[in-house]
Amino acid sequence: MIAAWLALVSLVSSGSGLVGQVRTAHNVPVAGAVLVVQQGQHVFTATTNDRGEFSLPEVELPVSIEVRASGFATLREHVSASPAAITLTPAVIRESILVEGSASGEAWRRDTTGTTVLPAATLATIPAVTLDEALKSVSGFSLFRRSTSRASNPTTHGITMRGLSASGASRGLVLLDGVPLTDGFGAWVTWTRLPAMALDSVEIDRGAQGSTFGSDALGGVLTLSSSSPKKPSAAVRATGGDLGLAAVDASGGTTRADSSMFGSLSWFTTDGVIPTAPESAGPVDVAADAEWLSAFGKARFGTAVDQMTLSGLASWDDRGNGTPLQRNRTAGGTIAMAYDRQFSGTTLGAKFAFSPNAYEQSFTTVSANRATETFTSKQFVNTTATRFVAEAGRVLPRGYMTARYGVTRTDADFTERRTTSSIRQRLEDDSDAVSVHAGFSATSAISIGMGVRREWRAAPREGDDRDSATVGNVTGSWRLSPHVTIRGAASTSHRWPTLNEMVRNFQVGAILTRANAALLPERAVSGEGALAISGGKWHASAGGFWTVVDDAIANVTIQTTPTIIRERRNAGEAHAHGLELDFDIQPFSMLTLRATALVVDSRFRESLEPALEGKWLPQVPKYSVGVSGDARINDWAQASFSWRGVSTQFDDDRNVFQLAEAKQLDLRLRLGSQTIACDLVLENSADARIEVGRTPLVTLAPGRTFRIGATWKIR
Repeated sequence: MIAAWLALVSLVSSGSGLVGQVRTAHNVPVAGAVLVVQQGQHVFTATTNDRGEFSLPEVELPVSIEVRASGFATLREHVSASPAAITLTPAVIRESILVEGSASGEAWRRDTTGTTVLPAATLATIPAVTLDEALKSVSGFSLFRRSTSRASNPTTHGITMRGLSASGASRGLVLLDGVPLTDGFGAWVTWTRLPAMALDSVEIDRGAQGSTFGSDALGGVLTLSSSSPKKPSAAVRATGGDLGLAAVDASGGTTRADSSMFGSLSWFTTDGVIPTAPESAGPVDVAADAEWLSAFGKARFGTAVDQMTLSGLASWDDRGNGTPLQRNRTAGGTIAMAYDRQFSGTTLGAKFAFSPNAYEQSFTTVSANRATETFTSKQFVNTTATRFVAEAGRVLPRGYMTARYGVTRTDADFTERRTTSSIRQRLEDDSDAVSVHAGFSATSAISIGMGVRREWRAAPREGDDRDSATVGNVTGSWRLSPHVTIRGAASTSHRWPTLNEMVRNFQVGAILTRANAALLPERAVSGEGALAISGGKWHASAGGFWTVVDDAIANVTIQTTPTIIRERRNAGEAHAHGLELDFDIQPFSMLTLRATALVVDSRFRESLEPALEGKWLPQVPKYSVGVSGDARINDWAQASFSWRGVSTQFDDDRNVFQLAEAKQLDLRLRLGSQTIACDLVLENSADARIEVGRTPLVTLAPGRTFRIGATWKIR
């Protein structure tokens, strides 16, 4: 009998098809784990059943397989024989819900967690230059302004999740391999810091994640995972287009035994367009050019159970703001080291990161006829942020438990030089946090998660009193059938005011915004619920949410004549509630379609400023809709599109400066093979007018543009 079994295994392993079981170190089956295999142009997925079993009959052995399940470390393993026994170990903290995936394979939005998943293959089909441009196609996610990082000031690169707009800072956190990409001074997201070919996947978790990640995650978290080569490979892409656009992207990696190395590089330049609307532009208005260079590299050493990772990220960015004298420059990066050790059912991990950053910006006053400008000031910010996290995870018979301690030390030197004076401030932002999370499978269909976090913080100067906050969350999912799942969550969260909000004044157009060192932290409560339904080739999700942010920080208008002056203030409560809809379908293997929509009501309530009562939060549209798709026409041609529409929204707290509704359609055609290909991209193909700001003059996003690129891959 044993000989017959071995012969069968040998026969299967030398042919096609893979079956097996996913389990924990305690031999507990892992239900709902998602397995992904990519072979050539085909991607095969499977989800484990209640006994942890899976079947991938289409794959050819041997094969590299990726296994994902919430609460466990993502496993990438080379499998050469079937049946296969795959053992998962607890992960560093990511979510507080145990089971992920859907019975029909990987979806645009995961049934049990609500996470939107964008693998590198999907990102490559979206007609976008930077990551933030691609992410605008996801419901519940938008930039602080409509303009992307390609054509806007870095201090406006905040993200808005579920209608929670902040005063330029993000109420959402962006992580690259567990290290924040958000700036330590202003919580801005430096999207151009990430090379275009560096990513393996993006996961978007909307809703409060403060119990896991702290202050910066009041509205949600974007988890970016860098590429990890499974075999030696390299790629080079050269791009050119309208507006003097030119770009070069490259990446490469190799493996040896259990170690691997990967690196990526991007250079981009464009002459840009004049941002001021034609009806208001004058002689002083010029194109807002931009140029940046970014690099990323990492090396992984050790074995699957005892591993060290070293990584580095660096970038430089120089851009104009639409007049001859207004420019800003950023430079900086991150050096990180991570160590993970896995025992029987236990994972220990530690991560250290050091992030130096420099920013400078020049400000001017433009005459009423926009014929001349006068220099007013120049600001310099030099920041160093040091972060350390230690964590431990333990697999339990029906779940897992994790604990974390984190510390962040930020030092900043802020200088403002005016024509007649100069001000310099030395600033500090220090925080410590401890958190505990647990997830359990009450039954094979019901999962429950919970977490609590205690955080301490002192800012903006050395010796300031320490403030504290305690937040927590409870999550759950119930798989009613193989095709129907309900999920829900209730959370408390908070956000400390950034150093930027507390000390830095700035001017945009005719509007001066003042800092406020007396700002109180924001505190929020939120809840959500959703229903997910899947068929053989489609997934649908519909969910509602509500959030109340107390002491919400906003740029409050305190003077309108002769000039507009605003000040950052705690403006009372910000109420946001709405509905998210997501749908994806693959009617046949060559075509994938996705649709996403957000309808939200986001207003000031119980405001300390009577003029704000009932007003909409700035930069929050009432609705946004996105539709995207990609089709493989044949072996050498692929087409994709991305359409997004947003309603009117306001650029100010008083709801006086309204931005018109906007629609944009981007098209992409790829011709070629897996080795060499040509991409033709037409952005804003209808040449629609897209208003991005009113100060009070209207500024616009670029119109129709065309670019062409060639990619060469070596595998």
